[in-house]
Amino acid sequence: MLLSLFLLLLIVLLTTVFRVELELTVDGALVQPVIRLAIGAISFTLPKKLLIKARELIRRRDVVKPGRLMKSMRLGLRLMDSFVQRVEIFRLQVVLGTGDPFWSALSCGGLWSILGPFFSGLSAGGRLAALPEVSIHPSFEEARLRLYLHCIFRFRLGQIMINELKRAAFAWQARISG
Repeated sequence: MLLSLFLLLLIVLLTTVFRVELELTVDGALVQPVIRLAIGAISFTLPKKLLIKARELIRRRDVVKPGRLMKSMRLGLRLMDSFVQRVEIFRLQVVLGTGDPFWSALSCGGLWSILGPFFSGLSAGGRLAALPEVSIHPSFEEARLRLYLHCIFRFRLGQIMINELKRAAFAWQARISG
């Protein structure tokens, strides 16, 4: 009886749709994250006290060096590829300025060059439920960063486990045949 109850609970947990809504506002040194989680029909917002630690970590990130920035982006993309199975909403608004018009324009173009392949991968995988809304504008007069990100994505734990088992099997097969 107890084993069948456990198996039923496990099946429900593995097939339940989890939804994460992230809303991030950055204006200079001010960072305001809001994270809402939904498990099936139950939804709740993470308390601000829990997000204070995340805010401190975001502020301490050393993304000034290009190598460090690329490492962070690779990790983020790998995590996104593992967990995000469906993107319901993606809105990004960025105002970026370095204090120099040339570098501001180059930075905005660089950001577009990163986002293009990102959205191509999501679109090719059939993960986008709606077209993403993205606007990136340079601030030629002053050094500034203003960012607003709102995205909602869904995943199932069972699907994540299956995907990771497939990756492990392919890696093991490649190691044996190579």
